[in-house]
Amino acid sequence: MKVDILIKNGTTVDLANQDFVKNDIGIIGDRIVDIEGEAVDAETVIDAENCFVLPGLIDYHLHAFHDGTAISVNADVICLPNGVTSVVDAGSSGWVNFPAFKKHVITQSLVKIKSYLNMVNVGLSTLGGGPTGYLENINPANFNLDKIKATVQANDNILGLKLRYSKDLCKNKGFSTDPFDETVKLARELNTNFCVHVTDSTKPLYELVSDFDKGDVLAHCFHGVGHTILDEDNKVYPQIKAAQERGVVFDCSNGVAHFDFKVAQAALDDGFYPDIISTDLTLKNSLRTDKVFSLLFVMSKYINMGMPLFDIIKAVTTTPANLMGMDGQIGVLSPGAFADVAIVKMKKKKITFSDTSGNELQGDCYLDNLATICNGNIVYRKIHF
Repeated sequence: MKVDILIKNGTTVDLANQDFVKNDIGIIGDRIVDIEGEAVDAETVIDAENCFVLPGLIDYHLHAFHDGTAISVNADVICLPNGVTSVVDAGSSGWVNFPAFKKHVITQSLVKIKSYLNMVNVGLSTLGGGPTGYLENINPANFNLDKIKATVQANDNILGLKLRYSKDLCKNKGFSTDPFDETVKLARELNTNFCVHVTDSTKPLYELVSDFDKGDVLAHCFHGVGHTILDEDNKVYPQIKAAQERGVVFDCSNGVAHFDFKVAQAALDDGFYPDIISTDLTLKNSLRTDKVFSLLFVMSKYINMGMPLFDIIKAVTTTPANLMGMDGQIGVLSPGAFADVAIVKMKKKKITFSDTSGNELQGDCYLDNLATICNGNIVYRKIHF
């Protein structure tokens, strides 16, 4: 059997059975093919001995509208060298500028990009425009519901609605209606989901989640400002656990300002794991700090906090793939799936992780990307590998 690329001797991860499996992966064109029992002749052979061969990683929360917002990254430049082949943009654009985002970024990128549409007309295009930034206006009086509806209905790329909901955006603003309530109402009308940024929320999170349905995303679930997911006994609120059990999605979406070790560690110790591990990458934190850096860096943080590796991998592969409506196409190494692959190695080396407040975790290992394949093309490879 003739294939374009053969990845041999690597260790794949069987999430269903929580097992590590020595396996070879064959690629023809942009798809993974079944090579079991076949004599394989490959144009390119990659020996992945002592490496994990993972599906291309999925970063479910970042900002990718580069040249359209001051905060966004170029996903191809930042993600591919770090094993990420699919992403979700977390509301960088609103209905006004989504067409530009789609035309100039989404359709032009190697990385597969899906998105949430911001309730604000121009999305996050005002952020980062000055020394302190210019926060978006989330006054519901300014929401153009008809335009939002039309944009969502015309674009299957859009996964739902996005709202940033924190005190600095809505406290003492004199809004006649609540931005969160309006977002929920519109999402239900459109039969779609929403993703809400809830750091320093005006409402307790255990109350807020009562309005979340299956597939709705609570972003920055381990932030440590104001209302958090923890009660006075440092345990996860029962209402939060119940919400997760009924399908509400809890995304760590790390960011520079949205992660607290005390909250995260207490939650993990209480048996509460994030459904999604993502970065909230922006120009401010990508490849720059010990808080975010890359998706593999954030995954490594959870390894060192004691979260099981199988759950970590699930949170960057099959779970986000399902939410993106791309089951069997991405997030897996099954025949017929897109040939998106990350070849990574666990490095045993001291490493420091920090949170928003400057608290540090001294780790002893991290995941290092050696090669990335996207749509059947080798798009990144270390010189020694």
